Amino acid sequence: MFRVAGMYAVVGWLILQVIAVLTPALHLPDWVDTFFAVAIIGGFPLALLLAWAFEITPEGVKRTESLEGEQAMRDKVGRRLDIGILVSLVAVAGLIIFTRSPDRANANLEPSIAVMAFADLSVEQNQEYFSDGISEELLNQLAQVPELSVAGRTSSFSFKGKETDLKEIGQILEVDHILEGSVRKSGDRIRVTAQLIKTEDGFHLWSENYDRKLDDIFAVQDEISTAIIKELMPRILGDKEEVAQAKRTDVGAYELYLSAQKKASLGSFGGYAAATKDLDKALDIDADYVPALAWRGYYELMMSDSPGAVGNIPAEEALENAKVWIDNAMSLDPTSADALFAKAGLFSFSFDKEDRRSAETFYELALEARPTFPLARNDLGYLYSELGRIDEAVEQYKLVLSHDPGHSDANNNLLTIYRHRNEQEKAKALIDRWKQISPENGTPLGYEAAFARDSGALAETIDIRRRAIALDPTNQRTQRDKFRDYLNIGEFDIDLPENLNYLQDDALLFQGLKAEALEVARTQVEARPDFPGWQAAYASTLYLAGAFDELVEYYDSTWGSLENLQRAFNRPPYLTFALPLIAADHPDGKRMVDATRLRVNQERGWGRDNVGLDLREAKLLILEGKNEEAMSMVESAFFKGTRDLYMVIDPGYAPLYEMPRYQAFKQKLTEAINLERAKINLPPMELPKPL
Repeated sequence: MFRVAGMYAVVGWLILQVIAVLTPALHLPDWVDTFFAVAIIGGFPLALLLAWAFEITPEGVKRTESLEGEQAMRDKVGRRLDIGILVSLVAVAGLIIFTRSPDRANANLEPSIAVMAFADLSVEQNQEYFSDGISEELLNQLAQVPELSVAGRTSSFSFKGKETDLKEIGQILEVDHILEGSVRKSGDRIRVTAQLIKTEDGFHLWSENYDRKLDDIFAVQDEISTAIIKELMPRILGDKEEVAQAKRTDVGAYELYLSAQKKASLGSFGGYAAATKDLDKALDIDADYVPALAWRGYYELMMSDSPGAVGNIPAEEALENAKVWIDNAMSLDPTSADALFAKAGLFSFSFDKEDRRSAETFYELALEARPTFPLARNDLGYLYSELGRIDEAVEQYKLVLSHDPGHSDANNNLLTIYRHRNEQEKAKALIDRWKQISPENGTPLGYEAAFARDSGALAETIDIRRRAIALDPTNQRTQRDKFRDYLNIGEFDIDLPENLNYLQDDALLFQGLKAEALEVARTQVEARPDFPGWQAAYASTLYLAGAFDELVEYYDSTWGSLENLQRAFNRPPYLTFALPLIAADHPDGKRMVDATRLRVNQERGWGRDNVGLDLREAKLLILEGKNEEAMSMVESAFFKGTRDLYMVIDPGYAPLYEMPRYQAFKQKLTEAINLERAKINLPPMELPKPL
């Protein structure tokens, strides 16, 4: 009886596993699982009764009482059955443990899905923004469902227009389901086709067509989301259909909003400018449409010339304009994730440090309202980084990339930290995965170029940068870095596009044209006297040019104290002011040195280990009267790979000039740069001279 009980348990469990697999695959009704479970459980007492009444022998099944003289044979057969049953029970136990392991449990409890960009099948092929918008809204709705892992938009949309195998997409994005479909729009009618596919084998789990009037598009989105939840998560949600409802507004305003989102996804000034025009039209139709208000304010900030933005609208003007739209959105719906995120952005772009700290609260509120909000989580990570909470920042970036491995901002920010920490292996793995998802994106190449520059491979840096620009000619960051690379390799007389005029003063300083450089810097700061970016650039030019008296006067008239300087800048340029203030016997001179030491020690504590920090510490050691230690730091930075020409014009290094070690360093620097110049057919150069 015990043997039969064990074997019955093994066979019954195997039958239930087979039924569990076949039921969804064959679209069998839910009662099939229940029927077999009840039948197997109900058959258990009957099996025991039969085992009590009968025995299995080599000659077949016989009644138990007829075998009393055949005990030896029964024992022999029993031992064989015991071994078979034991092996089976061990196998079943192993499978149960495996399926209940943390990884398998998570896989079973957390279905995952990627929403691909729906195809535009309209006759005119002019509704791409609309079909993309439908896909993104579905993604946002599904992302609200507890325990459903949804791949981010950047990553899932990166396969748009490519003939990539679904199984490969599933492996790259680490999802087990894909939702794909199409949108056909004609007049006031729309047909949406959606199908849910299992990436492991390409099996179509569900598909449906929706023919509706265009005014019903929000209902269609809700229906598709609900159908997917029913298919993927009945054991989690039961009969409940807990999906976010699509945003309701006039369909004309909604179309313009989708068009704006599509244009803004370029991340360029032109893209944001085009998006704001669509949002202005949407708000003419529905002045209270909260998402349009929130993103109109956010795009205004991104079109400014603030750090992290991509435009040329004066930052102070953009802040004033954006505040109107964002405050309006907040007053209409203070729980809106879009409005809360935009409010956080308004604080984070502020010139005031205390305002910037207030952004954290609103980022957290936005994430409570929409837990998978990659841009909000990324920007919260950036704020943590600015506040020196580096490990928390890394955690936020990793959370973003766990859902959206192609997310540009999170990749950028995490790679920046890896670079500061000199964690090249981690950086390479991140760059390789980013390139796999976005092979047409030039930004990963930009980080390859940065690591090449850090190692002293200046010619290779320029070659990589050229390839990055070929992929994305409009990327202003890549263009800026390219010109900095040319400055670093000794090409100072270069034509700069208008948007990079702020680099012109540095190029003039390297050529020894002090008066011309000062004129450029003064013109810039006079046009924007309250803009921190131009204030810092002007102060830097005065410092490098040796115009210490003018710099001290500018410090007193603009800030007047260390506290005010710290309030104005995320990273106050202490070393720009320390030496001039000390030379003028200014009381803040020594305080600048102390503040620099505190900052350097903090950054070392955050795990930073890069040549830029080494050179800052070298200048700090000179101010502390430790010239030999400073020289050792300069040499260390050179051997790590830095070829920074600012070292030979920066007055902070002047106390080292007469040291034989410094002269030897300059000779090695000259040889190293000329070796790189020869690789791209440039003639030898001499190092620039201090001013």
